[in-house]
Amino acid sequence: MAQSLTSRMTRLAISTRNIFTSSSSISKPNPSPILSSSCSLRTPLMHTNILRSLSTIPKPKQLQQTRTIDITNNSPDFGATSTLPPLLHSQRDAENFAAFVHANKHHKVKPFILKRRRHHLKSYIGNEKNIRHSPWRMNLVCQFAHGLTVPEALKQLMFCQKVKAPLVAKVIRRTANLADIRDGFQPSQLEVSECFTTHGTHLKRLKIMGRGR
Repeated sequence: MAQSLTSRMTRLAISTRNIFTSSSSISKPNPSPILSSSCSLRTPLMHTNILRSLSTIPKPKQLQQTRTIDITNNSPDFGATSTLPPLLHSQRDAENFAAFVHANKHHKVKPFILKRRRHHLKSYIGNEKNIRHSPWRMNLVCQFAHGLTVPEALKQLMFCQKVKAPLVAKVIRRTANLADIRDGFQPSQLEVSECFTTHGTHLKRLKIMGRGR
């Protein structure tokens, strides 16, 4: 009787929160396939700096009388785009606009838009292969780290009572160390964007069983 005992962490993708300045360049992503358990780190853009750059755009003459966003009154909120003026004229307007970001938080995003956003992110990939454990059970452990920052993911795995939780934490620390070596990112600037497990090399061995006599 043959049985399979191994799995592998395909990719641990950890993303960094890239703090941009006015003269900073956009970092390009480093995509990689997922074949075993892994985690990936990504650098999301900061909304404040983007809105600050928008506030520096000069106002056209025909837009001098446009209505700015005012969240102090009790007017009904019809979404993020209904009360959005063509330009944000000051830092205060940009901060008020941030209050409407939640309006489209749960809307589905097209795949080509996600691909366009990933183009501006920086990712670091960590792999672990030939893990003698069930891939299904390894994915249960990976769910504790997905979508969290590196310190929060390590804290969750520290109190996780699964057998392979220390192994996933080791891959996360190793990937975060890679981000520190390459670009000087600290663990607090990184988040686990992907963490999952796939099937590894199958070990087919004979299992001796009695005939029931």
